[in-house]
Amino acid sequence: MLKGEYCVRAINEHKMDRAIIFCRTKLDCDNLERYLNQLGGNGRDNPYSCICLHGDRKPQERKANLEKFKRQEAKYLICTDVAARGLDITGLPFMINMTLPDEKSNYVHRIGRVGRAERMGLAISLVSTVPEKVWYHGEWCSSRGRNCWNTKLIDQGGCCIWYNEPNYLAEIEDHLNVTIQQVEPDLKVPMDHFDGKVIYGQKKQNAGSNYENHVAQMAPTVKELSQLESQAQLMYLKRHYGKEARNRF
Repeated sequence: MLKGEYCVRAINEHKMDRAIIFCRTKLDCDNLERYLNQLGGNGRDNPYSCICLHGDRKPQERKANLEKFKRQEAKYLICTDVAARGLDITGLPFMINMTLPDEKSNYVHRIGRVGRAERMGLAISLVSTVPEKVWYHGEWCSSRGRNCWNTKLIDQGGCCIWYNEPNYLAEIEDHLNVTIQQVEPDLKVPMDHFDGKVIYGQKKQNAGSNYENHVAQMAPTVKELSQLESQAQLMYLKRHYGKEARNRF
């Protein structure tokens, strides 16, 4: 229940003016859309203006919502993994995971939406520290989730499962072979020391940085490798031809 509040906190802290927000289910998308509209109102001046994209929305509505987001008439695109596949939306400044995906490949798919073409991007995941009981409506649910309040677990004939995000986070880190940086509840992200003052969505700037560009940084290492390669070849030639000369005489 707190994730909607933390989503707004992330938006405000980083002054997000455009972002894609991934939710686990269509119901989660609808709830977040309703929550953001309640906070800011449905008018054009809504600071949390958003549109929804998922399988329960009619094709015409999905198309209209997507075009609205592309024209930047709405700041936030709320969608599920299924709805986001194949969308021609990349290079966004921000992405928020309301819930970690249970498929590791989907995490990579999500974060790949931000920061392309030398632009800085920030992906934030709201991860519960404890397992949560969440909705999981399958074919056994007569309404497939609509107005369903059966909170029993699926093995008890209900429509809920335990969702262990700490485990999913560990699996994602293992898959990527990285440790994903964690932040405090205030959602402040430490400044990137390489790029200086980071402005997400804008191209990286070398101006004002104390670091040389990538080519200049690599030059000493390349030079050293070249020298080592020359030394190795000379050693081989001396040993090979020296031995051959001894055998002849």
